[in-house]
Amino acid sequence: MAIYKRGKIWWLRFEFEGRRIQESAHCTNKHKAEQIEAKRKTDLAEGHAGLRRKAPTPRFIDAVHQFLEWSSFKHKPKTHESHRMHCETLKRFFPGKWVDQITPETVEQFRLSRLREKRRNAKDESTVSPTTVNRALETLRLIFNYLDMKSPTRKEMFSREEGQTRVVSVHEELAYFREASQPLRDIATIILQTGMRPGEVFRLEVRSLDFPHRTISNPTGKTKAATRTVPMTSEVFEILQRRSKEACGRWVFCSPAGPGRPEQPDRPIKSVRKAHDAALVRAAIQPHFRLYDLRHTYATRAAQAGIDVLTLSSLLGHTAVQMTSRYVHPTDQHKREAAQRLEAYNAETVFKYAESVSGSLQKPLQ
Repeated sequence: MAIYKRGKIWWLRFEFEGRRIQESAHCTNKHKAEQIEAKRKTDLAEGHAGLRRKAPTPRFIDAVHQFLEWSSFKHKPKTHESHRMHCETLKRFFPGKWVDQITPETVEQFRLSRLREKRRNAKDESTVSPTTVNRALETLRLIFNYLDMKSPTRKEMFSREEGQTRVVSVHEELAYFREASQPLRDIATIILQTGMRPGEVFRLEVRSLDFPHRTISNPTGKTKAATRTVPMTSEVFEILQRRSKEACGRWVFCSPAGPGRPEQPDRPIKSVRKAHDAALVRAAIQPHFRLYDLRHTYATRAAQAGIDVLTLSSLLGHTAVQMTSRYVHPTDQHKREAAQRLEAYNAETVFKYAESVSGSLQKPLQ
């Protein structure tokens, strides 16, 4: 019997079809471990149903390759690129693993380790966000679904994302824009004043700008609702007018080829992350906020200004108002003002009721 003891626990170790099987029997009794080993060999040889031989389980790296090849035809380019990025992370954590060796326990280890990792290229000590980890877990779940296997991910593994987004205060906004370089300053201003997604601003085309009507046409997006017309504020109007005159191609924000090199007119800018992080450090803003949080700030300020949720949902390009509610984060000041308005309304209602009752009592009988 190919079993051995490690501490108090018995382990299995044998080879099957060129694979080395080494796993815990999760028991301290030798006889039970031998039974578990025999059953494990039977399952591998005959399959759980005992009627036909199961298809051999692939290595995880091979499964990832197959999944990405399928994803390239099944998903949109941006979604496929996101899966590819998360697959690189997953391969780093599961090197040499066979798919059936990835268990809920190993996935939980991945989740905890990933949450402790420092964010790449971050100049502060910030770690990888729960949102990023959740996206990797979702990619892992899809890989198992593609293989028609039960996923080792569980609902409780997904970290809660509440609290990861926040509203930028006016003080932080002023400090940030004082330190922001170009084109970050213009891009951040457009996001903050229109609520557009960073990716939508990066891909702005000159032909999408309607200056006579002061609107921006967003022709594409991840949903049908993302295809929309966004009004310009006065400051955004001035920025886009200037940028359109300086544009060297179809894109409002062209991609720079490198330090000291001319811009590439055929490609839009892809990221301003380094400039954004540097501006946060120079402005001494703690904790740091994401560029995307400027969109949340727009939504919150719009709600505080009295814009109804249906209109705000349309401006943000959401398919449902439930999604819009996640973007609105009332501040303490806004809550206090709401409480004061309600208090004043209640007092006025009580006063009018008391006045009407008093008037009816004083009215002489006919």
